[in-house]
Amino acid sequence: MNLKDALKGRLSPEEIESLGRSFEVIGDIGIIEPTGSLCRKKHEIAQALVSVQKHVKVVLMKTADVSGTYRLPQYEVIYEDKNRDFSWVPKAFRPKSAKETIHREHGCRFKIDPTKAYFSGKMATERGRISDMVRDGEKILCLFAGIGPFPIVVAKSKNVNITAIEINPDAIALFRENITLNKLTGKINIIEGDVGKILPQTSKNFDRIMMPAPKNAADYLEETLKKAKKGTIIHLYTFLGEEELQSIGKNIAERCKKAGKEVKILHTRKCGNIGPYHYRVVIDFRV
Repeated sequence: MNLKDALKGRLSPEEIESLGRSFEVIGDIGIIEPTGSLCRKKHEIAQALVSVQKHVKVVLMKTADVSGTYRLPQYEVIYEDKNRDFSWVPKAFRPKSAKETIHREHGCRFKIDPTKAYFSGKMATERGRISDMVRDGEKILCLFAGIGPFPIVVAKSKNVNITAIEINPDAIALFRENITLNKLTGKINIIEGDVGKILPQTSKNFDRIMMPAPKNAADYLEETLKKAKKGTIIHLYTFLGEEELQSIGKNIAERCKKAGKEVKILHTRKCGNIGPYHYRVVIDFRV
């Protein structure tokens, strides 16, 4: 049974259709995003989600879109099972509130609080794809690193040297916990600060650069290119409408050429819908 089936009899057919697939599960937390009149049915939606996703013990409802320096939404706890079991997690890392959880993917464990730092489990496939591409010995730069999912997934399976930049102090605190939780101390160097200010001060000649901040990563393309050498592979994430997909590779190549770098576009792929005909997209290219 899926969520729509579980809601039959609780919501009208029109309400079920308008709800769409607007939920995500991170660890044992389910996140729903009802809008308009559906907000009045939040408890019915939460109960249906819990009945379908048996491992979900907490349901958060998004109550406001992203805002502020760190672009975080606001959430309300609308369901909580007090008997959450984290006995499999070392005591020092166990969640202390309903809004914290432990998420598992690719053999890694992540402590997460979506009210403090952005994280999407829907990017797990993408993180695995990048990790599979990395070779031992690479020198890697990750911009907008958040709580560390991209660096940690890579470092867990490969012998690499990673520098990660993140501005949100709450994200960095979780990132540091996650490094320890995954026994990766010494493999990832975290730099706290604004990418625009920190990037010019970092070393050069990285083998691979990850830019997993679709909202504004492309704004830093020219400065990022200064940290690349011949053969560097860059993974740039952005948001695009359907009509922009065909031209994005050409546009990136032209911007790089104006910045003094010739690049080869290796791959362009959708890695998630964010709205009708609007996608999260990654462009892989080699300098």
